[in-house]
Amino acid sequence: MAFYSSHGAAGEVTGSCHLLEIGHIKILIDCGLFQGKEESFNHEEFNFNPEDINYLLITHGHLDHIGRIPLLVKKGFNGQIITTKATYDIAQKMLKNAAGILREKKPVLYNEKHVEEAFELPWYFIEYKESLELEENIKITFKNAGHILGSASIKVEFIEDTISKSIVFSGDIGQTPRIITSKIDFWDEANYIFVESTYGGRSHKELELSIEEFKSKVIETLDRKGIVLLPSFALERTQEILYILKQMSNEGLLENVPVYLDSPLAIDVTKVFISHPHLLNNQIYKLIKRGDNPFYFKELIHSYTKEESIEINNHHGKKIIIAGSGMCEGGRIPHHILRYANDKRNMILFIGYQVEGTLGKKILQDKLNINIENKELDINAQIHMIDGFSAHADQDGLFEFIKDVKDIYCVYLIHGNTNALNDFKSKIHDELKDKVHIVKMKERIYI
Repeated sequence: MAFYSSHGAAGEVTGSCHLLEIGHIKILIDCGLFQGKEESFNHEEFNFNPEDINYLLITHGHLDHIGRIPLLVKKGFNGQIITTKATYDIAQKMLKNAAGILREKKPVLYNEKHVEEAFELPWYFIEYKESLELEENIKITFKNAGHILGSASIKVEFIEDTISKSIVFSGDIGQTPRIITSKIDFWDEANYIFVESTYGGRSHKELELSIEEFKSKVIETLDRKGIVLLPSFALERTQEILYILKQMSNEGLLENVPVYLDSPLAIDVTKVFISHPHLLNNQIYKLIKRGDNPFYFKELIHSYTKEESIEINNHHGKKIIIAGSGMCEGGRIPHHILRYANDKRNMILFIGYQVEGTLGKKILQDKLNINIENKELDINAQIHMIDGFSAHADQDGLFEFIKDVKDIYCVYLIHGNTNALNDFKSKIHDELKDKVHIVKMKERIYI
């Protein structure tokens, strides 16, 4: 018999962790960190024995999908990990950085030693559209999810009592088009689909309009001799920003304006992007192959060390600072907000989703009485949010992922808040007439 159970990202948008039991074989799909107001869940015990897990399949390298892997290892997991090579390269950077941040939070969830132990386990790399037989009558296949570099949706096929069954786990689905990522590969058939629903209740602004809005806000701030603060996710979003700023540089719009990339993690992750050009779209691929770095331009300054970060303060006048974290939780961006948020000429420009309970969300909701590093401040700088850059598909994109799949018995909705889940459920039910179910935390489902 086969069962699915949810251990994260059920009724929330972080902590992705899904357990598939096929007979005596136990397969975990992702093991992500809970973030924002859900952060306390990280310290709860797993509702399964990590020692019993045979395989861990990873959809992609965002922390809400990989951030608890060292904890899984700490608790006894000793199985095989399967993912794309790009996700492996990214995970090494992301988890090492996460361990450093978590070291400052009490109680400590895990440390660098547990990260090292995770990468000492056997890892197997799988390419898009490649299949792998895990056990007799159990096969997995990865396809490009179009979300970030190396991201995948995963199909698990198995035979139970002579009956063939198939399950697709979407991971996170990218929107179309994307700035640098290659396009999504769709599935033709599956009996069950577990699909993320982060934006299941809304539509994104057109990407081109968001890019133009971004350029406009940057130029507008620089024209009044202000400083642009860009809280940015080190993975994918920073590389998109750098590519857009390179275009602006080529157009002469950043002349004599230093652009600081003040994030060691983002600098390291960008190198991973350069090393996997075949996973990027054709335009980016061609730039890299002819020796033109799509993420570098003459105004760009890498601030890797703490001393280089402090040096940014010595440049007076207009400038652009890109720093993590994207939700202002840790990293170097809180320091820059403390220093520059009092000047009304400056702008804090958000271009990524802000989870409830994070500092970024608080700044967006209320500019007064913001607490950073135990210091309270009222923000006089302008605040602006551009949401069309999302790496997640909107409702139409998510529907596109499932609408042509044949032989569906049920669509299961995960990775979304209550409103998004209910809205997407209604759309699927109305248009496809398929059975659709919103997964609950710890729910166990017979497949």
